[in-house]
Parts: sequence; structure tokens; C-alpha cells
Amino acid sequence: MMESEAKRLALEQLYRDQFKPEEYLSTYYRTLDAEVEFFLRNLHHFFFVSNGGHHDGTFQEHEKQVEVSDDEMNKKKKGRRVLEIGSGPVPISMISASRWSEWIVCSDFLEQNRQNIKQWLLTMTATTTSTAAAPGRHDDDETWLPFFRYVTELERAESETLLLERVRHSVRAVVPCNVLLTDPLMNDKEAAQNADGNSLYDVIITTLCLEFATLSVDEYSAAVGNVTRLLSPGGFLVVQGALGNSHYWHNNHQFPSVTLSRAVVESAVKKAGCLLVDWRELARCCPLQDKPADHSAVFYCLARKNQI
Repeated sequence: MMESEAKRLALEQLYRDQFKPEEYLSTYYRTLDAEVEFFLRNLHHFFFVSNGGHHDGTFQEHEKQVEVSDDEMNKKKKGRRVLEIGSGPVPISMISASRWSEWIVCSDFLEQNRQNIKQWLLTMTATTTSTAAAPGRHDDDETWLPFFRYVTELERAESETLLLERVRHSVRAVVPCNVLLTDPLMNDKEAAQNADGNSLYDVIITTLCLEFATLSVDEYSAAVGNVTRLLSPGGFLVVQGALGNSHYWHNNHQFPSVTLSRAVVESAVKKAGCLLVDWRELARCCPLQDKPADHSAVFYCLARKNQI
């Protein structure tokens, strides 16, 4: 067995055996910190302010929000497809996406993460449709309410409960993925299943995934290319992640990361046949005791796949 293959199998086994969703969330998503706000704010801007890239794709800190009625938005949502690669046990990237699309597919390599998302969706469904219990009172919802509340404020929406229900309505499937395969969704019928039979996506989001799923810069670049194959020509790729990171700690184990720089990410995006639209960075602002990882910053990269 080649050394690179042995390392790959060892990393996969590390995640399967040692990645514990509840413990991970209690460490890295215990509170809504400035770095997570950065990710949520960027997604809000892309889906809500710039209308999924169809207005100005650049981020202006004090840009006036485009006022779009709910009826107008709902008409435009139909037919739009969004895929999240590497959702993990974290359901928050889909909050703003559900404003723009009613067909969202979540994916993850780990069965335990997929089950965590599915259970949360089921719990949320029971909570928001029950007349016996007040919405948002279940422990699983309590974990995420501050995150939903933050996006609610960005959207100037009526309540986080409406956003919870919107996500429940919009997420159509939670499926396996492997970004090292040329077809990361492995021709999953559930992911491809929609009214027009289209298997490509208008927007693909991936947050804190690809650098941890790969072992080298070349492998990272290949993963970006594989993911981009699932994107429609002219579609948008949203990559969010960590810069300067070599590892993070979880469950008393060290999980490796490809150390990214802006140049590495931009090169990978270009090789994948995409044009860079926007780039944002936020210097690390969480102490090591809160986030036991060695990143120097977090980033947002928005790219558009070239038209054929």
C-alpha cells in the first residue's frame, strides 16, 4: 500500500471512530462567536442582499439591502437548487440559503453527522408543528436559536421560528459525499431527484470542510475541482474556511488540516474553471481555549463557474 493511501485510510478511520458530533458542537459552536457571525453574514449577503449573485456580487459593509417581498421571493425560489458539501452536524449554512431556494441538499462523509442533521430536522418539524409545545423549546433547537436569531435580525424577519420552519421546508435530502471522488455525491438518486431531473446545482456551499478532508494542497485543489463538477455553468461556488490552520483538537485527538492561504484557494478555484468574484477575510478573534485550532484567520471566497 502506498504511503499516501495509508494516510488517507487512516484519516478516514480517525473521523469514523473519533468524531463525536455532540462533543464537537459543544466545543466549536457553544456560542455564536465573531467568526461564525462572519460566515453567517457572508451567506446572508450572498443569498439575501445580492440575490444569489444576481445583483452586485461584492460585499459592501454598509450596503443597503434590496427589499424583496415574500411573494416575489417565493416565486423565484422554485427551481433553484443549492448543495452544501460537508454540512457536518451544523445546520446553520442553510438558513440564508432557504430564503433563496426551496430545494437544498445537505451532504457529509460521516454517517453520524448525517444522522445528527436528520434528527435535528425531525425534532424541529415536531417542535414547529406541535400545538402542545412552544416553538424553539426543545434542547436541540435551543442550541441553534442564537444562530437563527442572528440571521433573523439580518433579514429583519418577524421571528426565528419562521426561519426554522423555512429551513425544514427547504431541505429535501441529507446524503453521503466524498470530495475525493470525481462525483462527490456518488450518483445519489435522492440528491438528484427533483421536478426537472436536473442533477446540477445553481449554488454550492462548503464551510470548514475541504481543508480538513484532504491531506495536501494538490488534494485540496482536486477536491475543489470535484465539487465544481456538480455546479451548473454560470453557477456560484461559496467556499468558507480557515487560513493558516494545520490541525484542530477534538475528543482528545488531533485532526489534521491542509494549511491554506489566499493564493492556494484562488489557484484551486481557477483550476476548477471558476472566476473569483469576491474574497473576504477576518483575522482570528477567538482564543485558543475556546477554539483549539491554530488558524490565523477565516475567509469567504465567492467564485462563479465559467459558462460553457
